[in-house]
Amino acid sequence: MEKIPTIFDRNWEGDRKVNDKLILTDFDFQNAIATEKLDGMNVRVTVRNHSLVRLEKRRNPSKLQKAQGIKDPWYVDAMASDKADSYLFEASQNTDFSEVPDGEWSAEALGPKIQGNPLNLDKHTLFIFSLETWKRKVVFENAPTNYAALKSWLPEQKSQFGNDCGIEGIVWHNLTDGTMCKIKVKDFNYKS
Repeated sequence: MEKIPTIFDRNWEGDRKVNDKLILTDFDFQNAIATEKLDGMNVRVTVRNHSLVRLEKRRNPSKLQKAQGIKDPWYVDAMASDKADSYLFEASQNTDFSEVPDGEWSAEALGPKIQGNPLNLDKHTLFIFSLETWKRKVVFENAPTNYAALKSWLPEQKSQFGNDCGIEGIVWHNLTDGTMCKIKVKDFNYKS
């Protein structure tokens, strides 16, 4: 699993917020859709015959692993016996897999006890963003791609999945080659 790159460069020596330098100059925005970036916990589900058979959670490399050159995250099994994973299992139990094909699917676990519940959800659930039919539920038409327009547009958007709340950001999905890029509201410096 590779991290999704941010479309603008960052002020690495300062506040680490983005600046107006587009660093993904070869990304094809014309053949991409913009979807809401949901703020939860990244998981992977394995589905067989419309049933969940495996639940994994994202694991980021430690500082030591990063020093050893390991930079990309991976998945590890979520454990039903681990209290920290209980909300992930609750989210999977509240998710309808009846139209999910067999396979491994990346998803976001969301709800009251996950990431502070920025979407104001009443119960835990999964959103399978790697499924095209689900991804289409959170598309933003005409999302801008330039710095100034995005900086003013992003904080004004309402979530298409959450309850009376804003969005975390946008993920662009290139429909031709599968590449992605993102931007978050918190990436911008709104103090200046």
